Amino acid sequence: MNLTRNNISFLRDVHSSVEINMTSKWKYHSFNGFNIYEINTFIKSIDDGQIYLMIPLFTAINSEATLNLSAPFLVDNQSNPELISKFIFDQWESSGFVNNRKIDFLFKYKRVSYSYL
Repeated sequence: MNLTRNNISFLRDVHSSVEINMTSKWKYHSFNGFNIYEINTFIKSIDDGQIYLMIPLFTAINSEATLNLSAPFLVDNQSNPELISKFIFDQWESSGFVNNRKIDFLFKYKRVSYSYL
């Protein structure tokens, strides 16, 4: 599968002949700011053959305010960090999430596997 190379590979777009095993637990990865270098480093840290289901989030520090920026999408270590960064930035810009507090950026993610039915 070519995951998030030229387009974001949303979970909802996976063909019905592919079964995605999502039994692993959710994890979180906080970033030191929102930038392509941080996202690239995270993407490149994914081991060969592994696929992650991810949801980008912004959270207000010392608050329960959280913004899920998109539906879950699939990535591997060959995914395009520039595409992901641009997508997240565009989602943020269109969100209307205005907050004067300090904001943290993070990925909510889990390892998944797939098989053909």
